[in-house]
Amino acid sequence: MPNYDSQTNDVQLWKFLLDRPDRVDDFQGLLGSAAGRRKALYLLESFSNRLDSPSALETKFADRLDDDLPWIDDVGRSLEDYPRPSLAVDTAVLTVPEPNDIVSSRSNPEIDDAHGLHVLLVRSESRSGKPTWALPGTFIHPGETLRAAAIRALRDKAGIHGLEPRQLHVFDRPNRDHRGWVISVGHLEVVSWDAIVESLGSNPLVSLKPVNAVINTSRPLPFDHGRIVEAAVQRVRQDYSLTPDPAKLLNGPFSLRELEILHRRIDPDGTPPKDTFRRRMQEYLEETGDLSSGSLGKPARLFNHRRKTR
Repeated sequence: MPNYDSQTNDVQLWKFLLDRPDRVDDFQGLLGSAAGRRKALYLLESFSNRLDSPSALETKFADRLDDDLPWIDDVGRSLEDYPRPSLAVDTAVLTVPEPNDIVSSRSNPEIDDAHGLHVLLVRSESRSGKPTWALPGTFIHPGETLRAAAIRALRDKAGIHGLEPRQLHVFDRPNRDHRGWVISVGHLEVVSWDAIVESLGSNPLVSLKPVNAVINTSRPLPFDHGRIVEAAVQRVRQDYSLTPDPAKLLNGPFSLRELEILHRRIDPDGTPPKDTFRRRMQEYLEETGDLSSGSLGKPARLFNHRRKTR
């Protein structure tokens, strides 16, 4: 029997075995390796339909071929025969500085980078070995889910616990990572300023930076983390255009003015004028019956998010 390798002619091997049924034990030896077992199954599936009756070979080994064999496609290749990328997760954790620390006034609030959306970054190492900033991320471990990997990266690299990041988008440009072929599943989480600052403490390896400074810079984040931040900001702004403070960044009852200021901090250009904004958002709110205190001017009505009814 000819030696088996990846270049063995399938038809010749099959005909040899059919013509020499006394050599079926040679075929049994061929089943000893994973590659040989895949080859055997491929031959049986490809050529048995050309026979008038099942061969001794097919009859003897059909059951064995079906047991504990890897999947193969129509050209006899298994998953192991195809190149596979590494899989990673990267999470954009967004927040707004002290959203409840709002001083009421009759003028429009000044929105700048210092008061707008911020993103959590961790100290990393650049391609040249110099320190840089990046999103908290990691490679997927065997048997691990994307969710578990994202939570692990936030815990181990940023020291943050208790978050539940949601999947954002798959970033799959072949050249996005200089280390090799790496696909990243971007994740997103929006948390309150107090919660994240308390978790970070004085950790020098973690920083909060304005998203505009991260996206619009001559020194972009490594890999395509800038694209991930951009996609995360776009998603959050879309969410905030539909309902009032969906991430519940405002702590406790709030006035319509406080709500509007928060939305303008998150989306300065997309938040509609005052009257339109209030008319659009009020249907999702319910009054507490209380008025604001300790602020300039006339006390304002306070609201909470409307409870969902079943």
